[in-house]
Amino acid sequence: MDEFTGEDPVLRALGDDLEREDPELAALLSGRVPPRRHHSIGWALLAVTAVAVALVAAPAVTLGVLAMLLVLASPLVACWWCTFPTDGPAPRHP
Repeated sequence: MDEFTGEDPVLRALGDDLEREDPELAALLSGRVPPRRHHSIGWALLAVTAVAVALVAAPAVTLGVLAMLLVLASPLVACWWCTFPTDGPAPRHP
């Protein structure tokens, strides 16, 4: 062990190997947050397209299903908004 920095060279070499092989796992183990892949735009476009097609095909059924989903999701959204800042999801900073 290096007495000046308190690091073991063998552990440092293993950490470097892990970082080369699996950077996301190395970031999780070291406490750093790995970069996230943002697929939200793709999912939003897919959802809008699916709703548009469903509205053209069967508007009454589509609006009924969307209304039920909105009613069922509202308590979950209200609980999510009422959580304390330390209990809820971590804020995303660009």
